[in-house]
Amino acid sequence: MAGHTGSVPGFLAALWTCPDQDVAAVVLANVTTGPQIGEIAADLLKIVADREPVIPPPWRPATDVDLTGPWYWGARPVALRLLGDGTLQLTPIGVANRGTQFRRTADDRWLGFKGFYADETLRVCRDAAGAVSHLDLGTLVLTRGPYQPATAVPGGVDPAGWRAGSGQPTTGTGRSVNGSAG
Repeated sequence: MAGHTGSVPGFLAALWTCPDQDVAAVVLANVTTGPQIGEIAADLLKIVADREPVIPPPWRPATDVDLTGPWYWGARPVALRLLGDGTLQLTPIGVANRGTQFRRTADDRWLGFKGFYADETLRVCRDAAGAVSHLDLGTLVLTRGPYQPATAVPGGVDPAGWRAGSGQPTTGTGRSVNGSAG
C-alpha cells in the first residue's frame, strides 16, 4: 500500500492505495482527534479486496489467430484452438478425449501440459517473410493441408526413407535424433 494521513485543526484525512489490487480508499473526518483514520482506510482496502472480484484486464484481440484452425499430419486432420486463458488446444478432428493443451514458453514455442502430447514442444515454423509455414510437434510436421504426393514435406524427409534395424530414429534432416549420421 501507499498513501498518507494528514490533519489540520478540526479535520483528519487519510488516503491509501493498493496498486496491485487497483483499489484506493479515502477517509475524511470533521474531528480534531479520535478515530485512527489510517487504520480505517487500510480496513476499507482490505474489505474491498476480500469481497469484490478483481476486474479482468481489458479485452485484446488474439495475436495467435494465424495458428488456429485446421492442420494436418499427413492426411489426418486436427484442430488448433486458442482458449480464453491464452493456451492452445490441439485435438484430432472426429476423435474424442485425445487432445492436448499447450502454454506459451517463448516466441513461437509452446509446451504441452495436459493431454496426449504433455511435455512435448510445439514449435511454430515460419518462412522468410514471417508467415507460418508449418508446425513441428516433436517430430510431427503439421501443415495447413494434407501432404500432397508431389510436394515436399516441410522440414524434409530422409532420402533413404524409414529403415529398420538401425536402432536410431531419424528426423527429417537425415540425421538421427542423437545427432549422428542417420
